[in-house]
Formats: sequence, C-alpha cells, structure tokens
Amino acid sequence: MKFIQRCGIAATVLLLAACGQAPVRTTGQADAVSPVAQEEKALPPVADKPSEAQIMAQVNLDNSVFFPAGGTELDAASLKRLAALAERLKAMEEGIVTLHGYTDHLGSPSYNLAIAEQRVNAVATALRRNGIAATQIRRNAVGSERVPAACRSVQCRRLMRRVELVFGE
Repeated sequence: MKFIQRCGIAATVLLLAACGQAPVRTTGQADAVSPVAQEEKALPPVADKPSEAQIMAQVNLDNSVFFPAGGTELDAASLKRLAALAERLKAMEEGIVTLHGYTDHLGSPSYNLAIAEQRVNAVATALRRNGIAATQIRRNAVGSERVPAACRSVQCRRLMRRVELVFGE
C-alpha cells in the first residue's frame, strides 16, 4: 500500500513539474500571433495629443460656470450668468440643456465624480429657480475622467472645474 501511495505522490510531483516548464518547440514551428495582436499592429499611429493651450481653447467659456478647487457653491457672478442662460433656454424651441460637470485631475476619481455631481446639482437648482422645468435638464457628472494629461497648470485646472451647459443635446 505504501508503494502505491509513493508512486501516486511521485506522479503528482512529476505532473506539476511538467506544468511549470515552457513548451518545447520543434524547428519550423511558427509563432502563433493572436488576432488581437494582429489588429494592434494594423492600427494607425496615435495622433499627437493636444497641448495645454489647445485644451484650454476648447472650453466653452460662454456656456460654463466655474468653481474654486473643491467648491460646489455658486458665486454671485455665476448665478447672474445662469439667469441669462435660463432666459436663452426659455427662448429655444427645443428647450433642453445637458449639464456636464467636470473637475481637475487632483483627488481620487470617486471624489472628483462626487464633486462634479454636486456642482451639476447646484447648477440645476439655480436653473430651476430661474423657471426651467426639471424635464428640460439632463445631468452628466463626468468628474476627472476626461481631463487630458497635458492639463497640469493652475490656469488649466481652473478651467476644468466647471459645469458646461450644452443646449439642445
């Protein structure tokens, strides 16, 4: 009986040792390339990433409300801007606005998403106070998910801390 147990143990050890070794290749055997690797080789090179100046130029200053770092409350100038934007929305035939809330890259993704959501809620509340129905407001808290890596200066981060209003979306 001990002989059979020892043979079983020896066979298990040999089997496990064989699993840990690299497979033996014969000469002339072609390397298999996965379809994913083939597709990656076929992709065109990635275009140059935008510079910080280009990133900042893409921010719609007229339709955005900006916040201080970590801030979620609207100042007097922002409330005035939102009142004007609410009037613009009322004049539109399809009076729908989507609020996109952004943050800078500082902080964890979950923290940034929570801040972005609070900012979107603050803007939505201000629009509601200016006569915009809740059914006209769509919300999208982006957080720091779409902050480009090139945006590292204080000025660029300041522009990222915003809620952008996109009309008719």
